[in-house]
Amino acid sequence: MQQRDSDSTQRSTIGRRPFLAATGVSVAGLTGLAGCLGDDGDLTIYSGRSEEQISPIFRKIEEEMGITIADRYGDSAGMVGQIVEESEDQRPDLFYTQDSGTLGQLKAEGLTAELTDDVVETVPEEYRDPDETWTGVSGRTRSIAYNTDEWDADDIPDDILAFDDDERFEDELGWRIDSGSFLSFIRAMMIEYGEDDTEAWIEGLQDLGITGYEGGMATPQAIADGEISVGFVNHYYVGRHLEDDEDAPINVTYTDGDVGSLFNVSGVAIVDGTDEMDLAQEFVETVISPEIQEEFVDLNAEYPVIDDVEYVGDMPQLDELNPPSFDLNELADVEPAQDLLRDVGVL
Repeated sequence: MQQRDSDSTQRSTIGRRPFLAATGVSVAGLTGLAGCLGDDGDLTIYSGRSEEQISPIFRKIEEEMGITIADRYGDSAGMVGQIVEESEDQRPDLFYTQDSGTLGQLKAEGLTAELTDDVVETVPEEYRDPDETWTGVSGRTRSIAYNTDEWDADDIPDDILAFDDDERFEDELGWRIDSGSFLSFIRAMMIEYGEDDTEAWIEGLQDLGITGYEGGMATPQAIADGEISVGFVNHYYVGRHLEDDEDAPINVTYTDGDVGSLFNVSGVAIVDGTDEMDLAQEFVETVISPEIQEEFVDLNAEYPVIDDVEYVGDMPQLDELNPPSFDLNELADVEPAQDLLRDVGVL
């Protein structure tokens, strides 16, 4: 393979080239709320998912329920801190996040309310809190995206630990590091393989010259454009890219049974103490209804979390994959992952 120009202004590189993008976790969370605090609605929701991804879903739910939603956007981890710091009458009614880890963080603060039996009986156990205080709403898997002009699927390792010393991938790898999903992925590696082996894996990728991107669509775009040729991403970003450009030279493959193909959920919790408990419970019931679950598939190429809705899209069916069995509640504390990533210079 030919080596590409490494001077792209749209990316920053970890390892041989300086990493220029900072995550600003808590700042992003607080900034995401600024300027929105004057909004009124029947329900107030803090969303750690981007407005582009989730606002159409909220608008659909408004129509279904006949209410208005004051939706406020920011970083998931920063929003947990914000909710903890706020007085009870300032807090939102619901917290909507991109990963199970930050839902677990809010639960650990004692700020999640118990869900109704209708929710608990609809969503499988593996996709929700066993104590019934939060539920997954849509699913995604970690995947290996690759440029189809450069690689065949069989060329890509099916073991996540095989990438860090594979010289074929020198200056060819990329990942997004400014997301809760990334922190959950690293935390899962630490739980599965231990801190030392996870650190060695990250440092091996740094030695290869892995590139860090901001924003979920940036890594797939870089792969399709030929800036890099392989990336660690959530599957649905590639699905969305292919929906926009079906001829793009990009696809995904998956590791076999390890955390490189970790299944995680975007989810929601009712903030304990809300004055709109009944309406908040109805929101949760609505967001896992077949009609709204189909919206997640159609709009975001995500997997549904209920049995009544089938995934239809460019990505494989979930039952075709071999994700590891993993208790998502173990990802509630992502601080060790943050500390490790700071120590090695990723954050």
